[in-house]
Amino acid sequence: MKVRQALFKYISPATPKELKLKLASREYTDEPLSPEDEVTILFVLGFDKDAEVSSSARKSFDEYPAHILIDALEKKLDPAVIKRIADTRKEDEAVQTMCFLNPCTDDETLKTIVETGPDEVVGVLAEERERFVEKPFLLDALKKNPLAPYLLVSSIEEMMKDARAKAVVEAEAGKRGLKDTEKLSVPKELVEDKKVDEQNIYKIVGSMSMGQKVKLALSGNKSAREVLIKDSNKMIAVAVLKNPRITEDEILRLTSSKGTPEDLLRQVARNKEWVKNYNVKLGIVTNPKTPLAISVKMLDYVYDKDLVKLAKSKNVPSVLASTARRKMDAKAKK
Repeated sequence: MKVRQALFKYISPATPKELKLKLASREYTDEPLSPEDEVTILFVLGFDKDAEVSSSARKSFDEYPAHILIDALEKKLDPAVIKRIADTRKEDEAVQTMCFLNPCTDDETLKTIVETGPDEVVGVLAEERERFVEKPFLLDALKKNPLAPYLLVSSIEEMMKDARAKAVVEAEAGKRGLKDTEKLSVPKELVEDKKVDEQNIYKIVGSMSMGQKVKLALSGNKSAREVLIKDSNKMIAVAVLKNPRITEDEILRLTSSKGTPEDLLRQVARNKEWVKNYNVKLGIVTNPKTPLAISVKMLDYVYDKDLVKLAKSKNVPSVLASTARRKMDAKAKK
């Protein structure tokens, strides 16, 4: 694998064990390390001859904070490092999506992600079709994914039959004069933790490619999230929910809003950590857009005082209100 010359002082055989252990346990504070450099160092140290160093490094790599990992995946990383990230974070949709979008990801890793990727990754495929033009073998991989819609597979297949598609993609890339590593870059002001004028965000987002929007949804700051969660494209809005920096207050506002789409409420309801918050749970139950199967099931966890309100409410589906009444009647008989 390729490692920047500047990192050799941390990972060479001559590096003192004490320093390696500090790096391996993420206790190194002598100078700041960028996320991409740190994960690279941890990856290499995971193969160190010293068992204590390698064990600590592998543990730190596997437990590396998701929000910092996403920052690392925005940058140029060695394919071997990306492969290890993809292999160890199979259940993390945001990380899997970023691995797919990174231009340094090797063919084998791309193939695995496309074959087994979750809904969000399949959604990205629908917009990032130039990857299939560049790497035709991905179509066979997509066909093996049970979550890939038939219409998506057929449309990509048709596109690939048209030889002009490749010419269009290449011409567009050349016209922009972009390098692969620049295609997914997003403005720093939309990632750093500071307030940005909403109109400016709409203007910036309007000029972004689909890949850039997904990247921003997964890593953007609160200002960016507030705009992208309202995006008409379901995939972008869902990607915001995968952003490791999203707060419980944002989720609470989302569940409390009658304008929140059903798909987003369904995603929130699936998250075990968010529904531990009673107010989030109540927001899901009382939101008229929540699918009945979800809201009715959650009635079992609603406090009596709120159950009474639901039983009398005209702002929720009649089925939900009548179910709440039955539950109250059953409790009264006991």
